[in-house]
This record gives sequence, structure tokens and C-alpha cells, in this order.
Amino acid sequence: MIALLGKYLANWIPNIGGVTVAILLGMIIGNIFNLGDSYTLGLRFAEKEILSLAIMLMGLKLELAVIGELGLSIIIIIVIMVFSAIVMGIVFGRLLGLSSSFSILLGVGNGICGSSAIAAVAPIVSKEEEEIGLSIGVVNLLGTIGIFLLPLLVHLLRLEEVSSSLMIGGTLQAVGQVVAAGFSLNEEIGRLATVIKMGRILMLAPVVLLVTLSNRTNNSNFKSKLSLPIFIIGFFIFSLLGSFGIFPKTMSNYLKSLSKLLLIIAMAGVGLKIRLSSLLKQGPKALLVGGFIFLGQIVLIVFLIKSIL
Repeated sequence: MIALLGKYLANWIPNIGGVTVAILLGMIIGNIFNLGDSYTLGLRFAEKEILSLAIMLMGLKLELAVIGELGLSIIIIIVIMVFSAIVMGIVFGRLLGLSSSFSILLGVGNGICGSSAIAAVAPIVSKEEEEIGLSIGVVNLLGTIGIFLLPLLVHLLRLEEVSSSLMIGGTLQAVGQVVAAGFSLNEEIGRLATVIKMGRILMLAPVVLLVTLSNRTNNSNFKSKLSLPIFIIGFFIFSLLGSFGIFPKTMSNYLKSLSKLLLIIAMAGVGLKIRLSSLLKQGPKALLVGGFIFLGQIVLIVFLIKSIL
């Protein structure tokens, strides 16, 4: 019920999305009402099994054909931007006293594709609902600010269309935010920025794999390093099936919509377990780290545009 309400309200609240609304609703309800132990099993099912299925189906959104529209220089910039955001998250998070898992979530969310990237990486690095919810909230807030900030910077820096597209598509967190900012300038910038954003989304697969292997290396024995969680394997399988057009378009669109709905349900479950006391304790630091990452991304993209393009 919370997920469906969040999905509905998102249609009336611009630039936030059903995932964030569901987390907020879940957090409000979870802190006002004492749900009791009878809900524990269902909440665990939502944040584990349902989230795993959502991540698997998320692979359908990765279309390898996008690579053909990107030149080598833009691909290099995208790779640099994604990994730089993650490194900045780790560095700034450590400096401000956040956990390594929290820092990685903020870096991945800023660097790749916001809520979806955080949801994909969260089961690997973090078991704290507050970290997941705060990461999504911070990243979406920064992206919303970026919708208005980046077109202004494009005008101030007098960037050409390709550079403008790279500025917007290479930094904003969610596809909707990229579309809103890009098409507010003109149709060509909007289209190119969206293609560049799709290139960043393709980075989700290697990043998830690297984070998984890194986490296994740091915390497990040699045997466990060789195994991957089932949702990661499913994610890669669905990404290949989607890229090669195995599913009919209607079915593919249905599964993508199902993935989004399942993700909202899972995040509603996460929101119900977030406690306000933890939120108030870590919230300001998380916003500061996220802000530093986003600012670093903007500075870096301007440098790369001037250096490589």
C-alpha cells in the first residue's frame, strides 16, 4: 500500500520519483506507529527477496547498443567520471566520519544512476536501512538542485552542444533529471545528454561486479570469493537478454515497469525500518558528503571537457 501510494504521489511531485516518496512515507509511518514483530518477516522479505528480483530485472535497462553512439573520448570521460565519484565518496566520507559502506553508496548513487545504483549495490555493502534511505534521499535532492543549476552553468561557461550534453548527462543522477535539464536547453542537447546518461548506466554492471569482488576479498575466504550473489548473476543475464532483444518489446517494457514497482516496494520496506534518531544523527554529514561529491563532479567534468574534447 505504501509503495502504490508513493508511486501515485510521485506523479504529482516533480523530479523526486516513487522510490524516494515510498521511503519517506515508510519512514513517517514507521516512526509514528509501532508495527510490532508480526511485520518483521514481511519487511525482511521486501528488502531482501523483492529487492533482489528488482535488481535482476533492472538489467533489462542496460542496452549495449548505446556504446555505438558514443565516441571514444566520451566513453573515457564517462569511465573517469563514474570511478572518480566513487573515490570522492570514499575520501569525503572518511574525512567526515561516515562508514565505508555509506560512503560507497553516496559515491555510486552520484556517479551512476541514483536510486537504482544504490539499490543494486546496497545488498553487497550495507545492512543499515538508514544508510540506504539517506543515500537515496541525498542523491535525489542534489539531482533536483542540479536540474536548475547545470543549465545555468552551461550558459555561464558558453559551452557548445556536445559539451553541454556532457555536462548534464555526465553529472546528473537520474534519467528524468537529465531529460528535464537537457531538453530545457534544446532538443539536441536533451537527446545527446540522455545518450550519455545511458552510457553511465552501462557502468552499473562492471561497478556492481567490482564492488562484489572487492567486498568478498576484504571479508571472506578464498572459496567465497568465487561465488556471486544470485541477483548479480540474474542482473547480468537480463542485461544480455535485453541488449540482444531476446524478449518481445511489449514483454520487455512490462518487465521494466515491474522492476520499478518492485524497487519501490522494497524501498518502502527499507523506509519502514528507518529510525528518526539515526536520520538526524547522520543526515547533515551525508548531505555534506553528497554535496562535495556533486561539486567535485562538476569541477571534474569542466576540466575534462576542456582537456579531452
